[in-house]
Amino acid sequence: MTKERIALATVSIAESAMDFLKRAVDEIEKHPKYSVIHFATAVELILKARLMHEHWALVVEKTSDADVERFLSGDCRTVSPAEAIRRLSKIAGQSIPADAVTQFNRLATHRNRMVHFFHEAGANEASAELLEGIAREQCLCWFHLERLLRLWSDQFAEMDDDITRIAWAMKRNRQFLAVKFEQLKPKIDTDAANGVAFHDCAGCGFAAAEVDDVSDLLHSLSCRVCGLTGGYLQMPCPSGCGHDITIDADHGSHRQCEDCGHVVSQEELTDALSTEYVAHEDFVQMNCAFCCSLGSVVQHGESYVCTECLSFEEEIALCGWCNEMQIGGGDLEFSYHSGCEFCDGQAGWHRDD
Repeated sequence: MTKERIALATVSIAESAMDFLKRAVDEIEKHPKYSVIHFATAVELILKARLMHEHWALVVEKTSDADVERFLSGDCRTVSPAEAIRRLSKIAGQSIPADAVTQFNRLATHRNRMVHFFHEAGANEASAELLEGIAREQCLCWFHLERLLRLWSDQFAEMDDDITRIAWAMKRNRQFLAVKFEQLKPKIDTDAANGVAFHDCAGCGFAAAEVDDVSDLLHSLSCRVCGLTGGYLQMPCPSGCGHDITIDADHGSHRQCEDCGHVVSQEELTDALSTEYVAHEDFVQMNCAFCCSLGSVVQHGESYVCTECLSFEEEIALCGWCNEMQIGGGDLEFSYHSGCEFCDGQAGWHRDD
C-alpha cells in the first residue's frame, strides 16, 4: 500500500509541474508576474519528481529525518532546486548541464524577486521589452527542460501529451521575440552576405544562431535573439556512403546517417575527433561534468570534446583529489578538499570514516 501511495505521489508531483507549465505559457501576456512564478515552480517540481523516481527520501531536506508517513502527508521540508540538482548528479547519476543550471537559477532569481520584493512584471501593464525578456528567459528554460524530459522519457512517459501541448504553446510565445529579430535582421542579413553562417535557433526558432567554426568538424552556435549557445559536429559518414552526418551537441542526440542508416558509435566519434599526440600517462582519464560521463573526453586541436554529449571547452581542469581531468566542472581550485563532479574530495573521504 505504501509503495502505491508513493507512486501516486510521484505522478501527482509531475502532473502539478505540467499544470504550472501550462499556466505559465498562457499567462505571459496578461499576468507576466505569475507566468514567471509558475514556470520556476514547474522546473522545481520536475526536478523533485525525477528524484522521486530514484527514492522518495531523496526529496526530503534531511534524509536522516525522512519519515514516509510525514512525507506523504506533506508534513516535511523538501530540498531546494539546487540541492535537487546536486542529488540527481551525485546519487542518481543524472548530471544537469551547466548551462541549464545557470538558466534555471536565473529564472528562480526572478521568481524570488517577484515573491519577496518589487519586480517590474508586477506592474499593471507590462512593457513590450519586459515581455520580450520574460519570453527569452522562458524560451531558454524550456529548451533545457524539454531536453531533460526527453532524456527522462521513461520516467515521464505519462506526460507525453502534456509536453507536446506545452511545446506548441511555447512556439506561440516565441513571437514576443519577433520584434527583436526584426531589429537585428538587417545586421544579420549584412553579415550573412559577408560570409557569416546562421542556423535556425533551437531555442527561439529564428534564423539568428551564428555559426563559429571551432574546427573542420566541430562548430559552435550563438543566437543573437535569445542568447542560446550550443554546437554541432558535421562529419563524413564512417560507412563510406559519401554523405555527411550532423550531430547536435546533446547527450543522446541523433547519430544516424539519413542516407545509409549507419549509426555512429562513440569509438568512431573518438577516431574522428581525437588529435591528441601527447599521452597523459599521469592521468587516469578525461571526464565530462556536463553529462557525467567517464573517460569520454578527447583532445581535439586546441579544444577538449566529450564524445558522449559533444560539449567542448578550450581548457581542461585537474581534480586535486582524484587526479582525473574533466571539462564542465570549473577550475577545480579547491577540489582537493571539496572534490569534483566525480569524487567528494578529502572532506568526503573523512566523512565516510
